[in-house]
Amino acid sequence: MSPPRASALLLTLMVFAGGCTKTPTEEGVKEANGGIQCQTLQHLACTGLYGEGGAGWAARAIPPEVRPYEPGLQLWSDGLDKTRFIYLPPGTKVDTSKSDEWRFPVGTKLWKEFSWKGRPIETRFLWKRPDGSWLRTTYRWSDDGKTALELTSGEKDVPGTEGYEIPSQQDCQSCHRGRGDEVLGFEAVALAHDGARGLTLAKLVEEGRLSHPPAQVPRIPGTPVEQAALGYLHMNCGVSCHSANRMALGNSSGLHLRLEAGELGSVQETDTWRTSVNVKALIQTSGMFGKSSQRVAPGDVQHSSLLYRMGQRGDFMQMPPLGTRVVDEQGRALIQRWIEAMPTKKGG
Repeated sequence: MSPPRASALLLTLMVFAGGCTKTPTEEGVKEANGGIQCQTLQHLACTGLYGEGGAGWAARAIPPEVRPYEPGLQLWSDGLDKTRFIYLPPGTKVDTSKSDEWRFPVGTKLWKEFSWKGRPIETRFLWKRPDGSWLRTTYRWSDDGKTALELTSGEKDVPGTEGYEIPSQQDCQSCHRGRGDEVLGFEAVALAHDGARGLTLAKLVEEGRLSHPPAQVPRIPGTPVEQAALGYLHMNCGVSCHSANRMALGNSSGLHLRLEAGELGSVQETDTWRTSVNVKALIQTSGMFGKSSQRVAPGDVQHSSLLYRMGQRGDFMQMPPLGTRVVDEQGRALIQRWIEAMPTKKGG
């Protein structure tokens, strides 16, 4: 059998084998002359992150139209490092007529790469398709970093990490449905906060990429301690889950931790303050604390349920309930300092 025909037969066998497993396969991907010919989106190179048709894959070259960004507020991901990219089609604008619910143009793409000690583990991909729906998927990098193939079922205890878990597509949907147009993290408050880099809110305004530029930059109110705590709760709890959005998982709890642009005049005006401070916890922890707990008890960390649940993993008390198996001790310390600094008088 000639080499070309043998290669074709091998590819056919790989395609059919791939339909029988939930692990990454080479289906729809051809390796030829060191390059990749894209037939489907089974390979990360075919998503556009490395140029049309994966032209820059070999050199891991990101084209200029794919823009890096880093929000000033960070989501805890069990200690993994992240890099983020976004592609906005030329001539389009993000619909920001509702400042807290951005709507993205058809063709928008976002990527987020997770790495552990310099080794890429997964890259998550969002693409707004022509019909306006979002494709959400994840690409699992091989241990040698030479390939990244689609993984829809998730993976627990990724080898070489401290128990890191790649979420399934269903898990991803649970969080992303908490925003009207599904995108998390690429929003006004996070892109305006100190430390934001790349395609920031200011850069978006400068380049005319927002339909309604904000009249004023959204700034988190309060002291540095209050700003750090409110920002942490916004990004880690409020953006996707604990918000007034009716599709958000945490909406029905009444604990709303997302910062809204129109409610940043003072700490006490935020939903975070109004729905947590001196508010009785729905799930009581009296057996642990010796008395009935509040979500946030000013000056009393021992009876603040929110702080307690941030420190739990592996049971129904865990918060956040998804996407983490390791407690964020630094984040928890931020919230503890915030509670300790509060006046103990109710409404203070």
